[in-house]
Amino acid sequence: MDPITGEVISGTSLATVAPSTVSAGSYTWAYREADVDPSQATPDKIAVLCLHGIGSSSYSYRNTIQLLGAAGHRAIALDWIGHGGSDKPLSGFDYSAEAYIAALEHAVAALELPTPFTLIVHGYILGQFGMLYSLANPDAVGKLVILNTPLATNTKLRPELAAYKAPLAFMRPKPDARFAGDMFNAAGGPYAMQGRDAAAYDAPYETSPAASAAVYKTMENVDFPALLKRVDEGYCTWRNPSLLIHGGGDTFLDLKGSLTWLESKRTCMRMATGIEAKLGHMPQEDYAEAIHPAIAKFLAE
Repeated sequence: MDPITGEVISGTSLATVAPSTVSAGSYTWAYREADVDPSQATPDKIAVLCLHGIGSSSYSYRNTIQLLGAAGHRAIALDWIGHGGSDKPLSGFDYSAEAYIAALEHAVAALELPTPFTLIVHGYILGQFGMLYSLANPDAVGKLVILNTPLATNTKLRPELAAYKAPLAFMRPKPDARFAGDMFNAAGGPYAMQGRDAAAYDAPYETSPAASAAVYKTMENVDFPALLKRVDEGYCTWRNPSLLIHGGGDTFLDLKGSLTWLESKRTCMRMATGIEAKLGHMPQEDYAEAIHPAIAKFLAE
């Protein structure tokens, strides 16, 4: 932070735009990486990769990775393809689950993350794609943290995303309609978002029509009930340690749905307890410090 103005200095992991890029496969990915406290960086400290949900960006993890870096972990938050500062291809990438997962595999290799690492996922659609990536790469993803991601097979799309699946074509957003990144990320929780944070989420959609097209194409290609079923069935055989953290003030996802989902899963998956802060759909944005102790304990086990 600038000590005089109080503003975040550009080029740091707290900046509104992810300051780093990596070329992987055919695309350039933007990411932010926290400084690691060398006094805490012991060989047993596992690396952490954070993935956001559709319509969001790595900005949501800016505080989470700072806390992880201070604890001695190498912590990276990626902008998915089509989001944030990463490439937003209009051709050659079909925005399907398979395309996203294959691209992510290239990005992880390019980042040279030591394996196994911990993966943190959040949110609709891309959160589930991150979980499918884990299923396909169980040797790489040693631990998994799930933040307010749709899990129960009867989960409905949040209203902004459900509009893309309206039964009549004229009711759906047009392919060139601008996605409201500020309102989308500010919704779903008990707190009002600061204007500069809302603007950071909205910036890709304000500056690039391709960002809105990416959301449109992703929603056009996804079969949400089938995606929920695929994740549900896949995680019946998942064996790696996993932690669910659910902001109870989430207006889109019911805690009961996550608990019901857990009932059919192995004991390697559990729900975090002891988080007293009131958190919404994006707990890492609402209060990263409140969920950090549970994550840190899980990483250390």
